[in-house]
Amino acid sequence: MSQPRTEILTCPRCGGQGEFTIWDSINADQDPDLKEKLLDESLFVWRCPHCGHQSYITFGTLYHDMSRQFMLFFDHKEGESDISEDNFPVDELFKGGDKHYKLRYVHGIRSLKEKIFIFEEGLSDIAVELIKYFIRNQVIKIKGTRADYFENKGLFFAERNHNEEEGLDKLVFVVTSGDRVVSKFPVSMDIYEQCLQKMWMDERFAERDTIKNVCYEWIDARMKS
Repeated sequence: MSQPRTEILTCPRCGGQGEFTIWDSINADQDPDLKEKLLDESLFVWRCPHCGHQSYITFGTLYHDMSRQFMLFFDHKEGESDISEDNFPVDELFKGGDKHYKLRYVHGIRSLKEKIFIFEEGLSDIAVELIKYFIRNQVIKIKGTRADYFENKGLFFAERNHNEEEGLDKLVFVVTSGDRVVSKFPVSMDIYEQCLQKMWMDERFAERDTIKNVCYEWIDARMKS
């Protein structure tokens, strides 16, 4: 079940105080309303009961989807590149439980939403990150872009565009700058399947009983190993 706790916040505008609910864990199956509030980010908005001023309050949480069997250990900080896999004793976490869960560290709200979209589509986040890795390298190579092109931008999986009647099945990736979408990259499912095969055949990308931060840095470290 979802785990809330209450904190008293002080308004930066009027100095008044009010309660704010922080969710240490969110169960997407049992509390779908919390999931929607997380996705539209209203979960992180506090409204002062005295003057109505709104503040964006960041907090980490454990996002748990039981039906799709994944857990996301979420930190609100963007740009973290800790790719270690031995910080959590998985055997203790899942003693007597199902070990087929996907366990991930996630840094930043956009990356959290992306992981949710990926797993809800039944995709492998490792294969998706491989595609993103190749997109980054191709954009820099083909356009002659400087290697720091993506430094202040994000590259995210956005959606799966699937229409059986039209024979359409593509993954759509977007490059963002702030809240603005700079460009889109549709990728065929054939490319995804190739990345999936690479993941299965390459021991460097094997799924293990560890909590991974599957991100660009994680892929890059393995591609260079």
